[in-house]
Amino acid sequence: MAEAFDKFKASLNRGITTISVKTSSSLEKTKLKTHMDSLRTEIQRLFSEAGELSYNKWVNGDPDCSALEKMFEDIRQKQDTIAELTEQLGAIDERDSQILGSKAEKAPAAPSNLVCPKCGAVYENPVKFCRSCGTKMPE
Repeated sequence: MAEAFDKFKASLNRGITTISVKTSSSLEKTKLKTHMDSLRTEIQRLFSEAGELSYNKWVNGDPDCSALEKMFEDIRQKQDTIAELTEQLGAIDERDSQILGSKAEKAPAAPSNLVCPKCGAVYENPVKFCRSCGTKMPE
């Protein structure tokens, strides 16, 4: 009886840890992705302004490109920031994998089994949502 209780307790602790890690990671990822989206929007605005500015300079015969150079530097800086944030997203996934165990530990699926497209969990019986990561399962 004590052994069964210990197994149940360990299983419950793993479940709580999984929920905690995934919730925390989801919040971190959402913040990073929101920041990346705002940077992409800003880059598009800068490209538009740079195009309009360069056309006006061409029409007016103005050879001074210092304002354009500043815009291009801002674009490059924002692109570099996006690359750094993308690396941070990968680091979050790697950290989660280390905490929760890697996907390689899951059993390979038999042809008739249902496999979660996100985390690779295998189900013999049909389920609507993955019990490991919550992803909606394909029908």
